[in-house]
Formats: sequence, structure tokens, C-alpha cells
Amino acid sequence: MRIGIDAREAFRPEPRGIGLYVRNLVREFATQAPGDEFRLYHQLTLPKDAFPLAANQRAVHTDLPGGRFHSWERVQMPWRLRRDRVDVYHGTYNTLPPRWRLWPGPPMVVSLHDVIVTYWPDDLDDPFVRYARAVTPRVVRDATLIVTVSEWSRRDICERFGADPAKVRLSYNGLHPLVLAGAPAGAGDAARARFAEGRPYLFAIGAALERKNTGRLLQAWAMARARRPDWPHLLLVSGLGKNVDRFRERAQQAGVLEHVRFLPYLDQADLVAVYAGAELCVYPSLIEGWGLPVGESLAIGTPVVTSNTSAMPEAGGEYARYFDPNEVESMAAALVDGIENYVAAFASMRQAAMARGRSFTWARAATEVLAVYRDAAAAR
Repeated sequence: MRIGIDAREAFRPEPRGIGLYVRNLVREFATQAPGDEFRLYHQLTLPKDAFPLAANQRAVHTDLPGGRFHSWERVQMPWRLRRDRVDVYHGTYNTLPPRWRLWPGPPMVVSLHDVIVTYWPDDLDDPFVRYARAVTPRVVRDATLIVTVSEWSRRDICERFGADPAKVRLSYNGLHPLVLAGAPAGAGDAARARFAEGRPYLFAIGAALERKNTGRLLQAWAMARARRPDWPHLLLVSGLGKNVDRFRERAQQAGVLEHVRFLPYLDQADLVAVYAGAELCVYPSLIEGWGLPVGESLAIGTPVVTSNTSAMPEAGGEYARYFDPNEVESMAAALVDGIENYVAAFASMRQAAMARGRSFTWARAATEVLAVYRDAAAAR
């Protein structure tokens, strides 16, 4: 087959989320589907060694002015897919090009990682959020098959958009090979020395989106420290980027700025080391289609406390501990109990927790997605 893939996020200099999803699938496709041809459509350009491709994988640079109006997807991609005669197209960014009535084009698969932006009240000023809200009903209708990343997200898609459950396939995200390999000897100690002044710490991957709940986490950390002012622990928070000053101010308001460290963007090796060095990981998001940091923490062998909502319990299973992310008191209690009780209890289940985390592989995900491509092509 000739398979087209929306790879725009994979060609970012510091890919996150969907960009890493595409990069990891493409890496696995190189060995699992050497007889197929892959065309990776992208807008940005990277140095060739930044995103190495196999012999049967070709980067196709396509761009069109008017990114704010999504002209790339709406106008150029329908034409490119027909001109390039792809057998199946994979929209990885929760969206798909429109079908032209007289020239409908190839079967299309869409990864709907979740449909949270279509109803969650945050970020309504974001052009992509407005775009997704407008086109998701059409995307669900036009997709030959839909791939999603949790049973919770699968139910959400079917309930909100009336999708046939047989059309929505489950494929859990995998974890990065460096996560699956585990932390090198001494990596955790090095992370404590480098990022936490040698002190014990909790680690949280944050984000500026309000639904990621980093603000409440800072309040809960203040409440936990008020109960245990003798703690030497720090809270390390990564992922805030250019919004870090806003959260420094919130930490200052909560009275815990001296007990919080904000980290820069972490590459995978540093991320593994920081997970390994943490006494406890915290993932406080209000709602998620999956819960990648939960699986990563377990795979590294670090206990994790997380929200009891959406897909997080599906990611953590019996090995994580849970709190109500809407209640600062619930989160604070989980932090205190996590440090004082759960960390010790986790030692007896650590090997089983790591096995669960390491069951989420990109090799498995790629096998499942390739099967979806073949089923979609056969449905044509």
C-alpha cells in the first residue's frame, strides 16, 4: 500500500503528544511494513538527522498560506492525496481533510486521541479548538475507521458523536524505548543532584492549560506542606514553557515558591532520569483521553498518584493511587498519604507495576494501527 500520514506535529523541533505519537509509529512501521510506502506530509522542515526515515518512507513538504484558517488541510491536502494516489490516509491530529463529493479520494483513518476540546470550556480563543469543534462531526462521519487510545475515549466518541462502536478501534499508546529500557544506574541520583539540590522530590508534568490542573497542584502542595513543614521534599514541575512565570506567581501566592522548581523542556533521557529520581509522581489533570505520564511512571518503577477521572484509572490500574482533581483537599491528602504510606507499600508491587507499564509498547501499537490501515483499504 501507499499510506499517507499527517506528520505535521512530528516535524516540530521539540515534539510533544501527537508529534511523538507519529514519530514512534513511523519508527515501528520501518520494520513491520517494509513492503509498504509511506508519505509523511508536513509543513515545517527539520535537519535530516532530527527525524530519520527508512528507505520506504518519504517526507513530503507541503505548505499553504492561511494556517489560521487551516488551508493546508482544507484546500491542499484533498488535492495532494488524490494526486499522490495514496491507498489510505491517516489523520493523526484529530482531524481529516474534507471529502470532495465528485472526487471523494482514498479511505481515511483518523486518530481521535480524545474529543475533549469539542466540549471542554477551556481555550475557546485557540483557533484549533474552534476548528476542531466545527469539523469533528464531519471527521467522525467521513472516517472509514477511527483509532483512539482508551476505552474511556472510545465510549466518549460514540456517546457524543453517535459513532458506530465497531468503527472505533482501540490502540493504547506505547511508551518511548528509553522509558521501556528503564533508567540507567545512577540516573535518579544524578537527577536529584542536578534538579533538586540533592533533596527528595515529587515530579509532575504540567501544562499551561487549566484542565491540566497545575494551579490546583500548587495549592495542594502548599496544603500538604502546611501539615508537614518538616519535609525536605521539593515539587518539580516541567512542561510549562513560556508560561512558567504565571505559575511561579501562583506558587508565590500559595506560599511554596521556595519548595517548587520549574524545569525546562526535558528530552527523553532527562525525563527518564527525573522519573527515576522521584519519590512520587503526580498527574493532576482534570480530564485526559489517556494518561501517558501515569504509564511512564509505572514503567520506570516510581509510584504515582493521579486523578480518579476519565482515562487515568485505566492507565494506572491497581498500582496507582487516586484523588478527586477538583478538590484541593483530596489532592493534598493523596500527596501526604503518598509520601508517608504509598511509597513504602509500592515496593512490594513495583515489579508488577513495571511489567504493566512496559506492556504499552509502540511495537504493539504499530501492529494494531497497520491492521486498521489494511481494514480501511479493504473496505474501499
